Amino acid sequence: MTLDELLLEWSYKSEKGYPDMGSPSDVSILKEILTNLNLNEEDISNIVDKLEADEPGGDDLTTPDTDGMEDSSVEKEKERISNPGDAEYDAVIRNHLGLNDDQPIPQPKNKYPFDPSGGTFSIQVKGDDLKYWSDFWTLTPPKKGAEIGTTSKGSGDGEISLYWLYQHSNTIDVKGTQGSDNPDLRFGGLGVEVKAFTKHGGKHGLGRFGQDREQLKLLGVIFGINTLTTLFKGIPDGKSRAPKDVNPLTWDGNNLKDAMEEVLKFKNVDIDQLADIPGYDVFKDIKQNLDFLDKKLGDYSTAEEGARAMALEFIKPKVARKPGDGGFLVNVLRTGDCRFWKIEYDKVVSNENALKYIGAAQAQMKVNFEELFGN
Repeated sequence: MTLDELLLEWSYKSEKGYPDMGSPSDVSILKEILTNLNLNEEDISNIVDKLEADEPGGDDLTTPDTDGMEDSSVEKEKERISNPGDAEYDAVIRNHLGLNDDQPIPQPKNKYPFDPSGGTFSIQVKGDDLKYWSDFWTLTPPKKGAEIGTTSKGSGDGEISLYWLYQHSNTIDVKGTQGSDNPDLRFGGLGVEVKAFTKHGGKHGLGRFGQDREQLKLLGVIFGINTLTTLFKGIPDGKSRAPKDVNPLTWDGNNLKDAMEEVLKFKNVDIDQLADIPGYDVFKDIKQNLDFLDKKLGDYSTAEEGARAMALEFIKPKVARKPGDGGFLVNVLRTGDCRFWKIEYDKVVSNENALKYIGAAQAQMKVNFEELFGN
């Protein structure tokens, strides 16, 4: 057993998670470890006496970076103590590997970057780390109150793999966040939502948006006016049927832009005068809805600008909950290929092609993250 290994085992067995020569219990544990190494009593006493003589001010696990071996297992253990991670996720990993509570979880051999203030980036899990990454792929924490070892699909594939990769390489303190409106993980307090799409490119589902009532109302106003004007237009010349139906639950960027064209035309009508006509309260309702639309979307002079503002308003509540503006949405593949997208609202508004990459299908939000947030 090397000195690093001895200190590591002593740390795990100590009461505080790090050895303290002032603790009789920790001294007893050290003597037990040394005895198991077949050292005689005299050698054990000499080692203990020397360590006690070095206190205080010696190289203990509470004082980081004092042994001159920043990459040693001792220094990694010091970092683990200051960044404890998630006890439940660790328990799931230990249960899967058949480890006892006092046995260390294997650590990644490589370091992987994460800059909270940085932008979109990619990583590739390397070498031996990929074995554990794949092994942990389908692990999930149990439902609240359930025993460790039971499964819960409240978490997706790759979530615990990503947790292990960053937490146990001591890159950053990582916590799991149970709850449907929370991001899957927090990296040092920053939201990180984990997805396991089959590829990084293309439109991907971001979940249902039925709870976002205000956004549904805005889309209802836009597509309601579009439907009203379309019905009056009838079947286009040379067409056998009316245009394909679109609605707040199913549309693409082009549909949204076309609908905003109709909204702009409608806004040129003197709705105030129509709203004053007795018995025609429908115009009063239309006027109130248009005012609501302007209040939420702000100033826009073209259908393109209005549609882009609506597209941002559409995805905002979802990404605000998880991971949040400035957080990361990461797509993980079992091959170890991971893409971290930095979520920045401004990119939606400034991207001239944003409408190509946002839409809805049967109340499912569809977003191309690579095109919106990849640069």
